[in-house]
Amino acid sequence: MSRGELDAGKFVWQNWGRAFWKFQTMSTWRDRVSQAIGDAASRSGVLSETAGKIFAVLYLSAGPLSLDEISREVGTSKGNASVQVRELLELGMVRKVWVRRSRRDYYEAVTDLWSIAAEVIGRRLEQEARSLLAAVSETERGLPDEAGDLVKGRVMSMRLFLELVAAGIEGFRRGEVMSPEVLRKVAG
Repeated sequence: MSRGELDAGKFVWQNWGRAFWKFQTMSTWRDRVSQAIGDAASRSGVLSETAGKIFAVLYLSAGPLSLDEISREVGTSKGNASVQVRELLELGMVRKVWVRRSRRDYYEAVTDLWSIAAEVIGRRLEQEARSLLAAVSETERGLPDEAGDLVKGRVMSMRLFLELVAAGIEGFRRGEVMSPEVLRKVAG
């Protein structure tokens, strides 16, 4: 082998090595982001880890993906991917898109992170407020006479506050502006 052939081989090997390293790095950062979003989704109490990973894969994808591609990327069954995508569709985090010359369903991520955060955070807060409201309302109905006016008044205040919080969260999720007048009317 001549020196030129060795240098050419070295050049090809170095470039292949760089490309392979770049591919490995891309795969690693995608996996890290996907896992981080999956973990956050799981902690939210609104989404599963898999749904979070699916959102991450779609969000980081250059184009729409089919269920087969999504399930392969996330490492889950096509059936599970389908269930999770339906949940993401319901939350407004992904949308179904048409791809020319294909009969499959394709999906892409919604990129308005504010609306997604409002929906996920709003759902979680609403779940908590509704749960507390149910417990406080039940307690209020079952308070014995000997509980006294002070306790009854405080439990009633807590119920009214939680009703106001639940209404505010619903408005937040719908993107409504909550002016002081509106709040007074709701608290009315």
